[in-house]
Amino acid sequence: MLDPVILMRRALRWVMDSNSIPHQAWPTLTSDVQNQLQDLTIAVADDMRYNGLKYFRPFEHQRKFFTTTTDRRGILAANRIGKTVSTCYETAYHLTGQYPDWWQGHRFDKPITVMVAGEGWSQVALVLQQELLGTPDVKLRDQLGTGAIPRDCIIVDTMRGDGANAIGVEIRHVSGSKSYLLFANYTQEVRQLQGFKLNLAVFDEQPPDDFFSEIVTRTATTQGMVMCSFTPLKGLNGLVSKFWNREEGYDYVRVAWDDVPEYDPWGEPFLLQSTRDQLERDYLPHEREARMQGKPIQGKGAVFQIREWPTYKPSEIDFRSLPNIHRIIALDLGLVNDKTVISLMYWDPYERTAYLHKQILVQGIEEAVPTQYINHLLRPEVFGTPIVLPADASTAGRYTMSASSIRELFESYELNVYGRAIMNPPDSEGRVTNHKSYGINQMRQMLEVGSLMINENCVDFLREAQNYYVDSQGRFSDPDDCIDSARYAILGCLNGLAEPWDNRTPQQRMAAQRDRYVRRDESSKPAWKRSYSPDA
Repeated sequence: MLDPVILMRRALRWVMDSNSIPHQAWPTLTSDVQNQLQDLTIAVADDMRYNGLKYFRPFEHQRKFFTTTTDRRGILAANRIGKTVSTCYETAYHLTGQYPDWWQGHRFDKPITVMVAGEGWSQVALVLQQELLGTPDVKLRDQLGTGAIPRDCIIVDTMRGDGANAIGVEIRHVSGSKSYLLFANYTQEVRQLQGFKLNLAVFDEQPPDDFFSEIVTRTATTQGMVMCSFTPLKGLNGLVSKFWNREEGYDYVRVAWDDVPEYDPWGEPFLLQSTRDQLERDYLPHEREARMQGKPIQGKGAVFQIREWPTYKPSEIDFRSLPNIHRIIALDLGLVNDKTVISLMYWDPYERTAYLHKQILVQGIEEAVPTQYINHLLRPEVFGTPIVLPADASTAGRYTMSASSIRELFESYELNVYGRAIMNPPDSEGRVTNHKSYGINQMRQMLEVGSLMINENCVDFLREAQNYYVDSQGRFSDPDDCIDSARYAILGCLNGLAEPWDNRTPQQRMAAQRDRYVRRDESSKPAWKRSYSPDA
């Protein structure tokens, strides 16, 4: 609910603007005109008190958010810039159907069911309920309607509540029918949120993954929409990662303090520079980018605290023309429901720069039959490239569902497989270990200085790395299949196992591969093991 003084100032500005009277002209007006304008101002203030939707004036960043068109829409924003106001006023437009003339965003053409959710019941009441209904306590009926939803649209008799909290209420729609508004919080048991349909789900701050999954499922049969507003203080994980990486169906606007003026569209002080300066001093250093710029926090436990990832476009580098370029292939092996990842990495041993050029993710049926993904390694453009494998690749029966190990299977196809498990390089005392943290730290340092470049098409690696954490016990988070595959490739480079590029064309490689199978000497093999050869 607006302070009465602010309400009167806004009403006066509305009257002056509506009558095209410059604000500075007030002292020059006659007393009769001033009296008429004062009467109009009082009438507008009375209307504005319980009909805020009609008088809403958005910032430019809010208009930009309103025009995003995907099914999953987000506003990743700094603190105190009106992100919750954005989603609440849009929610009010959809519930009532009272779209303004300037509206260019999505429109629902009929009454809808909406759920708005926040971190706890007190937070829901103080923020969402206050913004939508006008009060954090629904027992204060005189305050209902002073929020985004007009008073005459709130059907008070239908309101279900729990003390001060609203649980649900019907909202009048311009069609003459009724929309329905539900409130929820992230601490509710997910099973309590099953079985109903939603046209719109609104999340204030980042929800738990299981809560988000359950609620968005409620929008499936209605082809509904999801809106989210949060200051990304929990890092680049879960829902924030989907928005930040603009996964298919997700779009967002990011709003920093620099995107917001000091005064609001009514000319009232909003976020003055002096306030910003004080808040910056108040915030902890690691919070400032999130709280002031809307960028996901690089918090405690994040392994790769990298803001600008060193990536390159495939067309930017022609590895065949680079002198002294080496290459290597590494596999992180997985069983069913755990990806196998094949990485191709180029390596410049003189510049000590690595390029993660390609990753192939093998899942499902293909993964369960290793001979299927061996085909990726037999392609002419990569056949002959040295391959490094983890320790369990030598375990008989593991991954192959036969008496052979993966290493033996690869060798039977005459792949250039390194004979031992890939390990960390020897330390100063000559000791060789397999500690995972060594390779991860090498990768982190190389990414920080730009000596590990990532092909921008390796989106799964980037997604894993941006969400990679280590807990207080030193355990790394899952998933990390793409990270481990790249780690093995880096260890192969550091151990000197990468081999030079030989500049052969795919046609030459295909011919060489054919010759290896057709003309090889198999006289020492028993007849039943010999392959067909026209020269035999």
